[in-house]
Amino acid sequence: MTPGPRDRLQHTDSMSVGPSRLKFMSSPEPTQDTDTALRGATVAIAGDWHANTSSAIRCLRRLHSLGVREVFQLGDFGIWPGQKGTEYLDALQEVLDELGMRLVVTPGNHEDYHQISQLSAQNRDHHDIHADFEALGAVMWARERIALLPRGHRFTRSGWSFVSLGGAPSVDFEHRITGQSWWIEEMITGDDVATVVAGGTADVMFTHDAPEPWHGTDMVAKIIQTPLGRSAEVLAYATEGRRRLDEAFQAVKPRVLAHGHYHVKDSKLVQIEGCDHQTLVVATECDQMPDANLGLLHLPDEQDQAEGAEPRVEWVPLPPVTTGVDRSQLGVWPEKPVWVWETEDFLRVFDEGRSAHWNQLIAEAADEPQGAWLGRMVEALEQSANARAREFMVSRAGGLLPDPPEDRRDH
Repeated sequence: MTPGPRDRLQHTDSMSVGPSRLKFMSSPEPTQDTDTALRGATVAIAGDWHANTSSAIRCLRRLHSLGVREVFQLGDFGIWPGQKGTEYLDALQEVLDELGMRLVVTPGNHEDYHQISQLSAQNRDHHDIHADFEALGAVMWARERIALLPRGHRFTRSGWSFVSLGGAPSVDFEHRITGQSWWIEEMITGDDVATVVAGGTADVMFTHDAPEPWHGTDMVAKIIQTPLGRSAEVLAYATEGRRRLDEAFQAVKPRVLAHGHYHVKDSKLVQIEGCDHQTLVVATECDQMPDANLGLLHLPDEQDQAEGAEPRVEWVPLPPVTTGVDRSQLGVWPEKPVWVWETEDFLRVFDEGRSAHWNQLIAEAADEPQGAWLGRMVEALEQSANARAREFMVSRAGGLLPDPPEDRRDH
């Protein structure tokens, strides 16, 4: 039987964990940087990849073309059991070797935590491959060039301090199989939060989940506040995960927080109570959106900050594929109000669009839940040949749809 949210929350609050669990969760001492001056830095981030080999490789090659050598991936990376997971990691390692790059992962919720728990933290900063990168400290290594950050791990880049806090609740865990497609260790524990809080503030925070809606971006807040089709237990589970993340966020008081999980591209300046600066919160898209999965965080040096410069994000689109048609490059959104769309307009968006288009439809539906156009939207969804669109809409807007099938994939 799949554990329910109450079992899940009870487990993650427990102070007693097995040795393999401690090996993953215990955070090494922060890496030391003798130069405390803030130098200008550009840090590459990537959203969810879901073990999508071709998409991940395109992302790596695109960033390499811009001179990037180190990429920070924000969870739902693709640590997965069986042959699929092995082949994915091997393929990425081969490309990273070819390009001379390194990938640093803040794990998400859709990861094989049993596999992660078998990895011990190792400091490879002085190994030949890693000697010309800035120090990372003792982390887990899925492959020689693929690092997994323990929760609460700290390091520096160009004088900027970083902390990682991976993990998140899966809102579709009821439809997954424990130990095969869902792992109880996915959620941030009370001990994880305590570790981060004890470490004090940091300039940049990498997470998979988002903080509370009032500390997040507008698009993520709308998703959280429009939980159509979710059970009360699932919502309580997700809410507790965000609460724990938010507690750590408020203690860290970062200048930047970047996260994945919600499959939307967005950013916003937010204010933590009692903090003397605002925080740039950045949400990233998933592997299905080539214009929104990658970003460059530009971190100003001390002189630029004295002149008023603030951290900012620059989105990095992928080039169109050279063979066939990349449907995500099409302008599929009709240039007219949604309430006058015909069934074929909705059908085109479902067949040729991506999650950004479907999220916008959900937002429109939430603003006008009694709109007559919803019937045409549902009719088009039932006709669509795109199973991904149907699953996405059911998982996020099930309350709008008649007799929705089971949700099998979500953030």
